[in-house]
Amino acid sequence: MLFNSFEFAVFLPIVFFIYWFVANKNLVIQNAFLLIFSYIFYGWWDWRFLLLLVILSLINYSVGIWIEKNKSDFKRKFWLIIGLIANIGALAFFKYYNFFIDSFIDLVFLIGYNLPRSTTKILLPLGISFYVFLSLSYIIDIFRSNLKATRNIVEVLLALSFFPIILAGPIQQPSSLLPKISHKRDFNYSKAIDGLKQILWGLFAKVVIADNLTLFVDNFFSDYSQFSGSTLALGALFFTVQIYADFSGYSNIAIGVAKLLGFDLIQNFAYPYFSRDITEFWKRWHISLTAWFRDYVFLPLSFSLSMKIRGEKVLFIKKDLFIYSLTTIMVWLLTGLWHGANYTYIFWGLIHGFLLIIYRIQIKPRKKLLKSIGMNNKNSVIVLVETLLTLFFIINAWIFFRAESITDGFSYLDKIFSNSLLTIPAFQGKKTALIVTFLSTLFLIIEWLNRLQPHGMANFGSGWKKPFRWAVYYALIIAIVIFSGESQQFIYFQF
Repeated sequence: MLFNSFEFAVFLPIVFFIYWFVANKNLVIQNAFLLIFSYIFYGWWDWRFLLLLVILSLINYSVGIWIEKNKSDFKRKFWLIIGLIANIGALAFFKYYNFFIDSFIDLVFLIGYNLPRSTTKILLPLGISFYVFLSLSYIIDIFRSNLKATRNIVEVLLALSFFPIILAGPIQQPSSLLPKISHKRDFNYSKAIDGLKQILWGLFAKVVIADNLTLFVDNFFSDYSQFSGSTLALGALFFTVQIYADFSGYSNIAIGVAKLLGFDLIQNFAYPYFSRDITEFWKRWHISLTAWFRDYVFLPLSFSLSMKIRGEKVLFIKKDLFIYSLTTIMVWLLTGLWHGANYTYIFWGLIHGFLLIIYRIQIKPRKKLLKSIGMNNKNSVIVLVETLLTLFFIINAWIFFRAESITDGFSYLDKIFSNSLLTIPAFQGKKTALIVTFLSTLFLIIEWLNRLQPHGMANFGSGWKKPFRWAVYYALIIAIVIFSGESQQFIYFQF
């Protein structure tokens, strides 16, 4: 069920009514209803894959209890490994089976053997990357003794399948979600109103901005050889806005829906395109995923390496920098692979990994340079230049994320930085593109004005009189009705 669908427009009011006016007297019944609605929401797409979600959730519920019950390290590790195999095995099979088989055939072909291509294609369950990461967080936190195994099966199943976040996050780790599930939730009018505003802003970003840009982006990237460099540069800009509007739109709707039900979820986007460096960007983009890899991969791997490496230098590189670089590359290799079974995602991840390493290396020289020329780090010119430079690298990396292959990505870039870059963009639908560009610019301006708030509508027009505020809300609703593009699936559903 899509957030931007008619079915969800009917589903949400029904959930809201039953949740607050029928089941609100009893927390157990309230959670049970919420679990049922979450399964209906997920199963609406394909009931067969609901079974996979339920089975994995039951396995993780049981594994969590067995990890906690056993006192010996061997048995605790045994049950953790069982949980890891179940979760990662399911993810690897459904998401990477075709990729690994095709990659193996390509590798064998390089040494002179021509194997037949498999005609079997495994259908990818929606949201599997997200709910597997939720499950891994649950059992790993229990193993680390950071979380008690919950015996209440409904609460655990709900934490691993809560419908606002099940398809594309935020990846709200069970350690923070379970306490909210296990305690009584009272209706909060102010929170509900804020949730509605956040849903409205998310819908505007998705159906007005992202969906309208999709047509142009698909056209430019699928047939890039037919367009000028200036047109392809515009296409890269369009995709940069599209993926942000699409994914931040989803996150805003998800967080807003959760607020209607009395839950506070973590912020998943914090206006990332206004970042002045690549490190800041990844503290602002898909925050829940970055935090997950930091907590469960980067920090444990860094600590393990620091314990094993005794010398001050490795391969003439300082120990700290070597560990940071190796761990960063590993994390971003996995981050790219998490996004999908395609070499383009892996390459995109490695680009960001190397950018982070380069940023780490230049920190001290940059400080010395600024000090030597007597310039303040907060100088507005420096901030602007660094912000634009960071955005430049991000946009170019997005090209590989969107391209069909790494070769196509380089060809797309090569075409951009050609003599035709200085020509006027030429493509069909310029009038529509101008309207979408205007709306996108308005969208980004509002984001900029509210960049210190949790979302674009959080404090927008707070000092205005009521008629003016409502005029803005109605304008957004009218824009959603009039300018909504052809309905598109959220981009991150494929991950």
